[in-house]
Amino acid sequence: MATTPNRRTKKKAAPRAEKNRRAPARKRTHRAQARTATYREPDIREPFVAPDWLAPAARIVIALWVLLPAALVTAAAFFDTFTEATIGGSALHAPAFWFFLFGLGTWCIAFAVLPRPMTAYVLGHELTHAFFILLHGGRIEKFEVTPEGGYVVTDKNNLIISLSPYFVPFYTVVVIIAAAIAGLFFDFTHHYTGLLFGYASFKWLWAVFALIGLSWGFHLTFTVWMIAKDQPDLREYGIFFSLVLIFLVNVLIITAGLVVASPETTIASFADHWLANARDLSAWAGRIASAAFGF
Repeated sequence: MATTPNRRTKKKAAPRAEKNRRAPARKRTHRAQARTATYREPDIREPFVAPDWLAPAARIVIALWVLLPAALVTAAAFFDTFTEATIGGSALHAPAFWFFLFGLGTWCIAFAVLPRPMTAYVLGHELTHAFFILLHGGRIEKFEVTPEGGYVVTDKNNLIISLSPYFVPFYTVVVIIAAAIAGLFFDFTHHYTGLLFGYASFKWLWAVFALIGLSWGFHLTFTVWMIAKDQPDLREYGIFFSLVLIFLVNVLIITAGLVVASPETTIASFADHWLANARDLSAWAGRIASAAFGF
């Protein structure tokens, strides 16, 4: 009696065991199909957002350690080049150089004693903004100029757009472009002799240099005067950073004018002075660091 049930149990258990061996295969197939059809959300991580203080701090570091040394070296190189061209060179004998200085001096006197043409300055300022906005693919939505000030409403802004009026002499560029176009039809280099009973000569090119000096003086005096006021353009990227950059670019522009006006001043000679002053500044900084930290 005891063995029979055991055999039945074994006989009945055998089909169950066979079914149990096939069942996992069906289940695995089902689960594999389920995994293939299941949609998983992509692993999207939040992008890094820099803190508000990081960009201003980085601009201050760049201004102190990069722009300011470059501005000091460039200014020293300009004065060396200017001294070499005037005292030791032939710039004092170049009429173009003197006409440039005449135009510059004339405007500086006019700026000091005459009413200041604010509308003309604001127009040039805002047109410079507008030009660089268009150059960077922006759109000008509103443009306004008044004697009290002006503004441009746009959908694009960057460092060059904000600071361009402070280092691009708008009216000087206008004079140069106008002279270049007029030079296609008129010879500015023709030398007129025998003027003033034979004691003087003249070239219209010298008058162009006088206009360049006058217009650049317009840019220089108004830039310095307006920087002393509270300018939103300067606050956009930090006042210290903006002032150092404006100074550096203006010195480079003055140097370019000297190279053009002086017949014996070249970019290579300015570069030699620049490298020499950079070495002097580096040596001076090394001595300061050695005295301060005992290097």
